[in-house]
Amino acid sequence: MNVIPTQDIAGHCLHAFTQLIPASRAAFYCVDRHLQAHDFSLQGMSGEMHRDYLDHYRQFDPLQPRYCVSSDLAVVPLGLAMARQPMRDSERYRSFLQRYGVVDVVEVFAHRDGQPQAAISLLRTVDQGVFTHQQLTQLNALQALLQLAVAHLPAHEDALSDLTPKERQIALLLRQGVSNKQLARELDVGLPTIKTHLINLFRKVGVSSRTELVSALFL
Repeated sequence: MNVIPTQDIAGHCLHAFTQLIPASRAAFYCVDRHLQAHDFSLQGMSGEMHRDYLDHYRQFDPLQPRYCVSSDLAVVPLGLAMARQPMRDSERYRSFLQRYGVVDVVEVFAHRDGQPQAAISLLRTVDQGVFTHQQLTQLNALQALLQLAVAHLPAHEDALSDLTPKERQIALLLRQGVSNKQLARELDVGLPTIKTHLINLFRKVGVSSRTELVSALFL
């Protein structure tokens, strides 16, 4: 089976899904063996919104893979997911969506060996309204295309393949538990540059800490 770059697969999948099921914003992401989302590809979504999500609201998102895996559904509507979590968490997540004009979200998952491998998140704004029953039915049919695309994704153990050489070097050093000062010495750069590299690397992988990064890439 040929391995196709994740970004290529993400671009084709996002285009196909949003052409058939209108959505103002969309995201494609991979799922690691710990059911954490990483390697986000965005369409129509601002970097500000995505950073806000990762930094402050991801923990309240009921559509995270670790919550959806138990549903045995390939297409998971926001309303169904919210009904399964504490009301306070749903309210906080709803406030985040409303801040960016989003009224509905649906997640479409593809699996490999019984585990989620990738997903597409589709977001609708007020002018589009919520997803209809017919559209959810269509997404269930489209899921087969996503499932086929996932067969060409790099396996979990190839998680480093999407990183640049410098990002791989930093990731490998982080696995050894080095400090920021040690990283600066190893790369022969200043501490502010190291902090910038780490922020960019965390966002690229879809994590918020060194521990999460090491888990996503190596465990």
